[in-house]
Amino acid sequence: MSNQIFEKNLSVTELTKLIEKLESSPFNYLAVEDGENKIVIGKEVVPTINSTIVANTVAQEAAPVAQAVAVAEKPEVVEEVVAEPVQQKQKVEVPEQEGVVTITASTTGIYYAQSEPGAAPYVKVGDKVSEDSTVGLIEIMKVFSAIPAGVEGEVVAIHVEDAQLVEYGDALISVKVK
Repeated sequence: MSNQIFEKNLSVTELTKLIEKLESSPFNYLAVEDGENKIVIGKEVVPTINSTIVANTVAQEAAPVAQAVAVAEKPEVVEEVVAEPVQQKQKVEVPEQEGVVTITASTTGIYYAQSEPGAAPYVKVGDKVSEDSTVGLIEIMKVFSAIPAGVEGEVVAIHVEDAQLVEYGDALISVKVK
């Protein structure tokens, strides 16, 4: 095919003929380029291009229709986005204190301090807890596991925030044992 398609305006009929030829061929797309001008016609996914005209067709049994999309003559400048490096979570170091037990995460997941958004937290600093008191939840893949206090006493510190990712063994809550 010669570059004469760029020397004149391509009519819808001529474009339709190109599309029909492509659809009956074993090729996935057709690209014609002349300097800054480029036409790409594709059966499925058209490769990413900077072009003047892009024609992308999808064969539909009911109504095969070709769509032509005009793209700006000068490629749009896209601002480069650079992802911030992921910072390692600082593990909370809880100093050992006599008579204080630290409740730790039994698994890796998302820690929740309350049963649902807007609800009161399970525990606050100063609250009394028993061995079977729930002090939070850990969610793994939409499965929630209750975290029991395991001791009787008073909450003296909460080391994690609501909806924070915790890992196995992370300090969650410190309880002063009776």
